Amino acid sequence: MSTIFSKIPHFNLYKFTFYVTLGVLALYFTLPQYIYHHVWLVLIFFFLLTMASLYVIKKLTKKKPQSFLAVYFSAMIGRLFISIIFAAIFILVDRANVFNFSINFLILYLLFLGFEIYGIMTNLRHHFKKGTGDE
Repeated sequence: MSTIFSKIPHFNLYKFTFYVTLGVLALYFTLPQYIYHHVWLVLIFFFLLTMASLYVIKKLTKKKPQSFLAVYFSAMIGRLFISIIFAAIFILVDRANVFNFSINFLILYLLFLGFEIYGIMTNLRHHFKKGTGDE
């Protein structure tokens, strides 16, 4: 069963986004005053941004594996700037709901960033264990 899902690119991202969406839905129906009314756009934005970031990291490190850290940190900085631009546009357009947007944006940003860091750490741990086997 896991071999079927392992063939889907970035399956863990889909699974993570599904769980985050379930959490947002639960909050949307239980505590709607704390959820930004366009939270779905923010969720889609972070899903697509994370997908693009993982794709860029994978493609660039395939060409030059030794430059992984430079590529990864460049992708994180690019992700940060794109997120700031996205947030600035929403804040300028919808000033009445700045607080809800900011809190929702920050929580989703940190969740997706944590997912990306966890994925990288899991990948690096696998490579470090493989490298220490011949000592």
